[in-house]
Amino acid sequence: LPAEAETYQQVYRESDRLARLVDDLQELSRREAGAYTLNLTSASVSDLVAAVIRRLERQFLEKGVSLHAEVSTELPRVKVDEDRISQVLLNLVGNALQYTPSDGEVFITALRQSDEIQIAISDTGIGIPVEHLPNLFTRFYRVDKSRSRAGGGSGIGLTISKHLVEAHGGHIWVESPGMDQGSTFFVTLPIDTND
Repeated sequence: LPAEAETYQQVYRESDRLARLVDDLQELSRREAGAYTLNLTSASVSDLVAAVIRRLERQFLEKGVSLHAEVSTELPRVKVDEDRISQVLLNLVGNALQYTPSDGEVFITALRQSDEIQIAISDTGIGIPVEHLPNLFTRFYRVDKSRSRAGGGSGIGLTISKHLVEAHGGHIWVESPGMDQGSTFFVTLPIDTND
């Protein structure tokens, strides 16, 4: 390969991608082995969502995708490890941005369902074919097998999210009417009964 700036950039990008993949695999291995502890505290869902919005709002602006949140500050608090659940929400909202074209929209809502809080991240993006929905949280599963790893991530973010949500006693699932019809990811978390 020629010793040029572009060659060095390609090598750097590829090594950076491999480092992220190794980090993701280590994270997944810890999750699957249960080799981590949760630092559970009482948290406000509206604060968790607001923090995610602050982290991603610039990327939404740059891509031209509108981000809307409707999360009441009056919702009961949840008992969670804030870092872990923030990781889940960042993954889901980041995915919604990635798979929503410019001029599209992403919506974050939350409501009480019995003794849980249900958070929904909906988008007007490319959607998911119905036959792929049951496998979406399987490690390395890809809807579009031709999508490059560089553009599509490691294929384990949703698997890690599932382990984290379930470790909190919650549930995670996805619904989509099909291609070009958007999708909605749901997360439920137990209400903090001591609140």
